[in-house]
Parts: sequence; C-alpha cells; structure tokens
Amino acid sequence: MATEIDIASSNTQIPVVNRKRRLCTIIKTSVALLIIAAGLTPTIIRLTRKTNTTTETMMNTTISFTTTTVPTDMTSLITKENNPTTSVSLATLSSTTSSTTSSTTSTTTTVTISTTKPFVLQTFQRTNEVVYGIWNTALGGDSSRSSPGDKTGTYWPSQAPDAALDGNLSSEYCNHGFCNASGPLQDGCGIQTGFYITFKSKPFILVKFRIATSKNSGSRDPTQITIEGSNIEESDLIFGKSWIKIYNGASGLATKDPGRQKYGNNQTITNNSLSFTSYRILITSKRGREYCVAYSEFEMTGRFPD
Repeated sequence: MATEIDIASSNTQIPVVNRKRRLCTIIKTSVALLIIAAGLTPTIIRLTRKTNTTTETMMNTTISFTTTTVPTDMTSLITKENNPTTSVSLATLSSTTSSTTSSTTSTTTTVTISTTKPFVLQTFQRTNEVVYGIWNTALGGDSSRSSPGDKTGTYWPSQAPDAALDGNLSSEYCNHGFCNASGPLQDGCGIQTGFYITFKSKPFILVKFRIATSKNSGSRDPTQITIEGSNIEESDLIFGKSWIKIYNGASGLATKDPGRQKYGNNQTITNNSLSFTSYRILITSKRGREYCVAYSEFEMTGRFPD
C-alpha cells in the first residue's frame, strides 16, 4: 500500500532530479498558458474595438438627429431623406417634438391692416365761371362758338348756356344747332351743340353726372352725350387737340322720360382718376323732332385730388 507524503509539512528531502523535473513541468505549463493568452488577446481587442465603433456610430446618429433645428411643424420634415431611424429612442423623439412645439408657438404673425380714406364727393356749384356755348362741334374737334339769337348756330337769348349750371330747374339752355327758331322741326336740330367751362378752383375729378329736363317738349331732351376734360389754358380750349375724352354714352334720360323739370338717372364715369380744370359737354342725340336741344341742368359730382 502506497504511503501519502505531505510535502508541505514533511521534512523529507526530495532528490534534485525530481526538483528539476517539476520545475521544467511548471515552466512548460506557464509558457503554454502564455502562448494561449497571447493568441486570445487580439481577438478580445478586436471585439472591443468593433463594439466601441458601433457604439460611437449609434451615438453620432442620435446626436445628429436631436440637434436638428425644426423651423416649422414636424409634418413638413417627414420625407424620405429625413425620416427618424429606429436607433432614435422614444425619449429623444419626445424631446424633438417638444422642441418643435416650442418653436411653433413662438412664431409671431404680423397682420397689416390698411385703411382707405373714403372719397368725399362734392357737387360743382358755379360762382362767376364763364360758360361758353358751342355748336357744330364733334368729339375731339375744334369748338365753334355759339351766340344768342334765333338763327342757325345760336341759342335762345333767354335760355343761355350758363342756365345749365345755375342749380335752378326753372331755367334752361336751348341751342338750335343747324336749325333755327322758325323750324322746321328735325331730329338733327341741336345735335353737336353744348358748352365748356373752366373751374376757378383746383382741378376736379368728375365721378358722375345727371341731367334735368326742360319745362318744354320732351322731344328736346338729350339722350346721348360726350364729355371731355382739359388742363390747357382757357384761351386754347377752342382747339380740339386740347381735349381728352372721358365719357361717350347715355345721358340718363334715354330709357324713360322722367317728366318736365326733373332729373334723370345718375351716370357714372367708369375708372376715371383724371382731374381737369375744364370740361366740355356735347349733345350727340335727342329724343325726337324739335328745333333745338334743351335741358334745365347739368349736375356734375366729383372730388378734388388728395
């Protein structure tokens, strides 16, 4: 039966050969372990580096997304290129959404409210302005002065052109034109007659007008007229080139006879922003056969430039 010897507690001397053998065994074992350890170390280092690289990439992705500034709302930023990746945590997304909401609520909207001063319309009231009666005058043509009388090219002496701008429906302006007071009655009598006037005030923008009938026959009522404006010196208003057309149309009396010494419908000057110191009115047709055109008032309403 073999005897078990306790080397640590025994004082028995181990031969030198056995000692050398044990020492060699220990050295070989240690070398083997070192070789194994040396082979495993690169693998561990590689794994650690790869893991660190992955971690850094993930961190970069997260940081890149969370630091993006959202100028408007989140909906406009959801595109193919900038959709959030699955690596973004819910906390990060929540933080981004909160940042977006904060940015949106801090946006200031400026509303500009502009007010336009309403136009104040005034009816022209003649004072001492001279009203010139004319006949044989066409739109854009030179003016032919008319004088008092009962012949061709005259107006009835008691029915002068200034009666059309005196504000009195009892007075009237009657011009014979190509006819005379003794007849015969014709459709063309009084056509291409009218008047022009220069305001003493500053230039006036004509917005609308209306004509009042005379006390006599309705056949004398003007039904079509033209209106021209000018800023030329009064002495040159005889020339057609001095005038600019601003209206060519109905007088406001054509549709229905309003009765004697009554105003017809208001007629508006469309899109007129031009101001003039002088105006010329011409009659281009009347209601029926008579030896003159007659009307008691030509009312001009407008405004002065700002």
